[in-house]
Amino acid sequence: MTPQLRRGIAWLLVSELCYTVMRVAARAGANDLPWAEFAAARFFGGAIVAVVAARSRGISLRVGDHKNAWLRSLFGTGGAVALFHALGTKHIGVGDATVLYATTPLWVALLSGPMLRERVSAPVWGGIAVGFVGVAVLLQAGIAWTNPTALLVIAGAVSYAFALLRLRQLTGHETSEAIALQMSLTAGVILLAIAWPGIRPVRASAYVPLAAGSLAGGIGQLAVGRAYAQAPAARMSALTYSGVLFTYVTEAVMFRHAPGLAQSAGAVLVVLGGVLVSGLAARPAAAPPGAETGTEAPRARP
Repeated sequence: MTPQLRRGIAWLLVSELCYTVMRVAARAGANDLPWAEFAAARFFGGAIVAVVAARSRGISLRVGDHKNAWLRSLFGTGGAVALFHALGTKHIGVGDATVLYATTPLWVALLSGPMLRERVSAPVWGGIAVGFVGVAVLLQAGIAWTNPTALLVIAGAVSYAFALLRLRQLTGHETSEAIALQMSLTAGVILLAIAWPGIRPVRASAYVPLAAGSLAGGIGQLAVGRAYAQAPAARMSALTYSGVLFTYVTEAVMFRHAPGLAQSAGAVLVVLGGVLVSGLAARPAAAPPGAETGTEAPRARP
């Protein structure tokens, strides 16, 4: 293992730990702060982190491919709305919401054929099938098919998949910080508009969750960019699923809510399907001519 790969893995694990803190903080602050208000603060905090990071490195925050950058930001915001609504309304467990949102790579693989004209191999189709079997098991075991919040999270995962597909179509001249800034400001403004009719002063009891979620989300966003700058996404993409484990463990410790055996089985199948899809789709033979390794990796996340 090269030093660069070790640094990339370390940064990716840091990002998943930060996103775990963000998700748990959103649930912890749900009693004191509307979910949209919390999410808006998280993204405005992410914008500040992106600006500080860009200025410290002396890099540009300009975006050249406006069409794809805006579509990436809007679809990414759709995913963020779904996820933070689920985290803030308590109609679904934090770990279960994380697993359902982690179906994004499955949707990316499913949509890459019609949208990017990429060939999806039979083994990748097998990974997609395994992942969706896991979703079915999870919904049957602990969430219920009729739970609108669970279905909204799945819709959010589809929206985020469209965002990543648009990210792959960017010209490649935009920096991670520039994309993160546009995404953060877009999501922040839209979520603030959603929160505005019911906005209220922040209670003292919400200060810690709000600060922790905003800071952790911003640092996690930055850490993802650092990770994929160190090593190809194909060699690290499976590690993004460590966030599922981190979230389930943290949820069990903080909220005394542990998944049952069937829920755990569903989560394992979703993760296994995602890992198979990510690994198989990243093989050189499956890449389209001229494609850059790792461009499918998310450079900014909700």
